Amino acid sequence: MIERLRCADMFVRTLCLLGLCLTVAASWADTPQAPAESFSEAERLLWTGDQLKAIEAPMTLEYRFKKSGTLEAGFEDKVVFTIHKVRPDGLKSASLAFFTGERQFPIEPEEATDANPVLKVYLQGDVYEMNRLTDADGKARERWRYFQRRIKFALAEAAEIKPVSFEFQGRRHEGREILFAPYVKDPKRALFERFADKTYRVVVSETLPGYLHEVTTLVPGEGEGAPPLIAETLSLVSAKPL
Repeated sequence: MIERLRCADMFVRTLCLLGLCLTVAASWADTPQAPAESFSEAERLLWTGDQLKAIEAPMTLEYRFKKSGTLEAGFEDKVVFTIHKVRPDGLKSASLAFFTGERQFPIEPEEATDANPVLKVYLQGDVYEMNRLTDADGKARERWRYFQRRIKFALAEAAEIKPVSFEFQGRRHEGREILFAPYVKDPKRALFERFADKTYRVVVSETLPGYLHEVTTLVPGEGEGAPPLIAETLSLVSAKPL
């Protein structure tokens, strides 16, 4: 039975209580061997290509996470993605520390990668949290898979993409903003109505170290003008050489 936990530990302990490891995050791109043209534009932007090509030397990327809203107590933490080595073939040796202290959960380092894992790990944690929030009795341990499929469908069929410009560490970057709302037209939304209007926003740029600039999610409040039930932001705040 899922124990009621302090919000500061919920994101990570949900992972442990569901008995799942973060290697599952690789499944966000259903068929990574498929040709790029078989993916939608949103899927190509998020899951294909060399996301680390702007990194030419070992460095540390730090993301800041903030959760707020009226549903439950929020918290703040950080995510650190470290590029330890740039290999002769252009691939990177890297490690990821997602959150700190008791909230941190283990993720295997990569010896040769061209991907930034932060978004995949965040989305995996997001669907686990959706499982927790919509399963008060703790009887639907695999419901997260349904939420994961809905996000995949939204990226494949209904995501909106816009050009975006932003500044990071004194440099202007041009990128793309990917917007999607996977549950708005969900035929089963009555099972999780409070969270069905949840929206997602992801900002990426090829010129940015690590490619991923920001992820935000929002569950609107109940009633016109009400503050959000849940608001989360994960944003890149620094890129420093080792």
